[in-house]
Amino acid sequence: LNNGIYNPAVINSSMTNTVNLNYNNYYSDIFYGDVGYCFNFLNHNIITSMKFINYGDFVETNEFGDQIGSFSAGEYVFSIGSSQNLLDSIIYIGVNAKFAYSSLYQLSSSALLFDLGVTYDYPKKDVTASLVIKNIGYQIKSYYPGDRETLPFEISLGISNKLEHMPLRWHLAFQHIETPDLFIERANTSTTINDNFGYAVLRHVVFGSELLIHKNASIIFGYNNRKRFEMMLEDRRGLVGFSCGMSFRIKRFHFYYSRASHHYSGALNSFGIVTNFQKNNE
Repeated sequence: LNNGIYNPAVINSSMTNTVNLNYNNYYSDIFYGDVGYCFNFLNHNIITSMKFINYGDFVETNEFGDQIGSFSAGEYVFSIGSSQNLLDSIIYIGVNAKFAYSSLYQLSSSALLFDLGVTYDYPKKDVTASLVIKNIGYQIKSYYPGDRETLPFEISLGISNKLEHMPLRWHLAFQHIETPDLFIERANTSTTINDNFGYAVLRHVVFGSELLIHKNASIIFGYNNRKRFEMMLEDRRGLVGFSCGMSFRIKRFHFYYSRASHHYSGALNSFGIVTNFQKNNE
């Protein structure tokens, strides 16, 4: 179900009647997550979801520092998506329709967006490849009149494969392939920066692996090269860009936990649960 929220082309019948909840306690008082549900309607599997981020509560003061009130800020994305098989269970296409709303103090904004996904599935070799085009849309209401902003458009390409004689599945994704050069100038650093073709390609790469230790449990590792390049400190690189986690299932409940190092100052912990409302024979 989590995969279907981000790539509508992989929505399938095994997700029907399942619900998910993910939560991440971000830095300071910020937290974000999502909740989703999949159901069948007229022989189509449909996922509805809501993503949210809460920036916390703020104290409002005047120019003299006197407290005159308080306010909060948050953003939300509501989506609905489905998929369709094209070529004899080999190629699938899917679409997500999304409505985004942002409320920041006295300012607000809204937008209508779409995600398009195409997935190629080759079960004989346990290979899956997907192309996802995200955030095609239009800002309906801007924060300031006449100051319409661009949306976070992105094209991603990924491939996944389970090794035949090992309990291991690997994932390789290329993010933001619509922007060939993701190079940014890092200020206040004496580190030698390589900006050749090879390093330009590596900034798009995200790698992951899943060790299947049991049919109901797995250990997950990940690495985001761009995040490491942009967020690491020159003399304190640590494990910035690396992540790890685990998942396990108990009856109808599937639990997820991950820990990702976005910056040397501290790692982030994410928790998730997926369950099926309908009993099965497992």
